[in-house]
Amino acid sequence: MISLSLALCISAFGSLCLGMPRHFEQTFQRKSPPLLSRALRGLGWLLLGLAILPAIDALGPSVGLALWASALTIAAAGQALLLTYQPRLIMPVSLLAPLLALPLLAV
Repeated sequence: MISLSLALCISAFGSLCLGMPRHFEQTFQRKSPPLLSRALRGLGWLLLGLAILPAIDALGPSVGLALWASALTIAAAGQALLLTYQPRLIMPVSLLAPLLALPLLAV
């Protein structure tokens, strides 16, 4: 469950990054349509809210919220590094993070 929370945070920050016209253009070398930017930002905020649920479910509200804050920090640092060095990897990493966390849920 903790890995799912981290994966959702990574996807959320990827959506929020791509929702900004500057980072969208940096990643795809073209302007982003305003409607797509708005939709990506909304998706990012939704995923950040959903990332709280697995953390609280696994460890309770007090420890779960602290874990969620830690996951936010790790995901934000990872996205910042991707934006700096490999901006084209933001989309694949954001899409694959939840899929890679699913096998860990069975453990």
